[in-house]
Amino acid sequence: MQEYNGKKEISEEPPMSRLFVICGRQITKDQLMRHFGDDGEIEECVVIVDKKTGQGKGVGYVKFTKTSSAARGLRKNGSYIEGETRPIKVMISASYQKKKEDGSPEEVNEYKFRRLFAVLPSSKSEDAIREEFSEFGNLTQIRLVPDKKNQSQCAAYITFSSFLEAALAIEGCNPSYRAKFCLPRDNLKKQTEEKESSSRFGSSNGSTRKRTHSPDSGRPGGDVKLVVICSSCLNQDRLWRVFDIAPGMKYCNIVTQNDINTTACVVYSSRDEAQRALDKIHGLEYPLGERIIVRFEDEFREEVCTNDILSQLGPPKPMLNQQTFCAKKAFFICMPEAVSVKLLQDAFCRFGDLINVYLIPGKRHGYAAFASEVAADRAIQQLHGFQLGDCRLKVLECMEQNDSAKRQRSDR
Repeated sequence: MQEYNGKKEISEEPPMSRLFVICGRQITKDQLMRHFGDDGEIEECVVIVDKKTGQGKGVGYVKFTKTSSAARGLRKNGSYIEGETRPIKVMISASYQKKKEDGSPEEVNEYKFRRLFAVLPSSKSEDAIREEFSEFGNLTQIRLVPDKKNQSQCAAYITFSSFLEAALAIEGCNPSYRAKFCLPRDNLKKQTEEKESSSRFGSSNGSTRKRTHSPDSGRPGGDVKLVVICSSCLNQDRLWRVFDIAPGMKYCNIVTQNDINTTACVVYSSRDEAQRALDKIHGLEYPLGERIIVRFEDEFREEVCTNDILSQLGPPKPMLNQQTFCAKKAFFICMPEAVSVKLLQDAFCRFGDLINVYLIPGKRHGYAAFASEVAADRAIQQLHGFQLGDCRLKVLECMEQNDSAKRQRSDR
């Protein structure tokens, strides 16, 4: 197996031609080469191994000579390498190529790169362009913009239905068109705003985003932090590579690490970007058999805080079947606003014999049904005035229902 120690400069030409592969720890370079060999010419294949033991870390890179080959390789996401029982995860590896303007890495999201930019003769009609480029795939949109400085040519924005088709068009069209992937509009807008802001406030030394693991103190607030719980075999550099697959990451830091797991924080420049990372990485098995847990920091803190508060009430006890006879109900009011039913169930079940918790739709009050009066009385006594996160509970005996229950017992 070939080892990658992080010091070698990884080629990013052509762009987005390198795949990031999460696989079994025993997978070899030859196995990866055979698995992806039919997608195109492989320039380099690397399997990451532990320097001390030589054991694979369950991750590798496959670099192709063409972007279209990498796009074909993407289709093997979820496939099985021969002899393996678990599917592999395949993604376009984030580019570490630096922008000329500020030295920061380009953000890569292969699903956005379905549009190309080309310089075409102005004599070409839209129908002629569609006919010429349709050999590469399904065109969804063509937009022509006249060149005011040179009337003999125009700018063409051609959108395909897939990343693979756009890559094939760039590689296969007339070289004189100088075709390339078109920067997504949101990225273009972001760069324009950053340039305007820089010129307005006169940034002389220009804070550049380097590939480090520390926060960029030169940028304004608004960052969103994710809490990550993962395998203890993942170090900071490996976490960086995993989360830099999603665009918008600013930095990552390991908070705690022991023999069982690692807790880290990863910061993104907006909540939307953090949400994309969470959707893409949460639950991912890396290494295989060990899932990565990703949560928003504010939600994680609230959950931990709530669990700490409820722990004083004792461990949670299983709820009973909803068909169980209700011996007593506890009426509750959430002040100032209602919390989730799940959180209320977690609180009331600590006293045992809980049948269910009912929250009146659109209201901040409801009741908890118990199969025994002892459990209901304990809940009323201990939860009345209890602070549950931002909510203070007011818990009372539900008189009307309890009188009815007593009458039913006396009739029996």
